[in-house]
Amino acid sequence: MSSSKIAIIGAGMAGITAARTLTAAGYPVQVFEKSRGSGGRLASKRSDMGRVNLGAQSFSAHEHEFTLQVQNWLHSDWLEPSVSQPHEWKGSPYMSALTRNLLGNITTHFACEIRSLSHDDNGWSLHDQHQQIHGPFEQLVVAIPAPQAQALLRDCAPDLAEHAAQVQMQPVWMVALGFKEPLAHAFEQTPNDNKVLAHIIETPQDADHPMQTWMLRASDAWSEQHLEDDIEQVLLALRDALSALYPAQLPEHDSAFAHRWRYGLGALSHPVGHLTDVPRGLCIAGDWCSTGDVYGAWRSGQQAAQQIIEQAAH
Repeated sequence: MSSSKIAIIGAGMAGITAARTLTAAGYPVQVFEKSRGSGGRLASKRSDMGRVNLGAQSFSAHEHEFTLQVQNWLHSDWLEPSVSQPHEWKGSPYMSALTRNLLGNITTHFACEIRSLSHDDNGWSLHDQHQQIHGPFEQLVVAIPAPQAQALLRDCAPDLAEHAAQVQMQPVWMVALGFKEPLAHAFEQTPNDNKVLAHIIETPQDADHPMQTWMLRASDAWSEQHLEDDIEQVLLALRDALSALYPAQLPEHDSAFAHRWRYGLGALSHPVGHLTDVPRGLCIAGDWCSTGDVYGAWRSGQQAAQQIIEQAAH
C-alpha cells in the first residue's frame, strides 16, 4: 500500500480510469468534480422523458485492450448494446450509470470546482470555488477539457498549458424531444449535407422511458455559429430541422430540453496519450490528449496512472 496521496481533477472517463487504476495499485485517491455527478460528456439527465444521455449516446470498441475492458463491463451489467447504433455500446441503463459504477467507493468531491493550483515542497494544493484548500497531494492528475486545463495550469505549469492551448474544442448543441404518442412515420435519413443536424437517435418508449425520445445533435458548424443562442432559439431551430425530415406534419412534442457542450469535441493534432511534469508529480489526461473519443479518454487515464505507478517504483 502506497502512502502517496493523489488528487484527480475531473470525473469523466479519463479521470475515473486513472482513479480506478491507482486505487487498484493501493494509492489513496481523491477525485474533484465541478458537476453534481460523474461522467463528463458521458453524463445523463433526469427528465419527464426518463433518463436522457446528454452527450455521447454510445461508443465503439475496436482496440483489443479496450474490447476486453468492454467485455468486463458487459459481464458486470454496466453496459448494454445500443439499439440505435449497431455494434456500439451504452451505459446500462444510461451512460452516467457506467461512470458511477466505475467510481464505486472512490472518494469523490462533487460540486467542487478547482479554480487554482499551487505547488511547493509539500506538493500540490487545490483551491476551490469556496476558497477552501485541499491537500497537499504528492501527485496530481488533471483530467478536464483542454481549455479548462489551460486556464488552470497557465500560472503553475505554463509549458503544459501551452500544449492544451493547441487544442481547438468544438462546441456541440444537443436537443431532446419527447412524444407521449410514438411518431407514426419514420424519419428520412439525415442527409450528409444537412446544415443543422448531424445525428438523430431514438430512444423507444418503454418502462424506463415514458415517452419516445429523439436526441438531436446539431452539426459542428451550426453549433459553433449558434454557440451563444438562447435555449428556446436552439430548440426551435433543431425541431424545425427535424420536421423537414418527417414525411408528414410533425406533431407537437410533449417535453423538450437543450444542452450545450461548450467543449464537446477536439484532440491534439499529434496525440501523445497524456502529458507529464515528472519532477513535480503532475499528469494531464483526457480524450483530447489521445484519440478524442471514449477509448481515447480511457487509454489516456490508464497511461497517466501507469506513469505515476512507474515513477513511484524507481
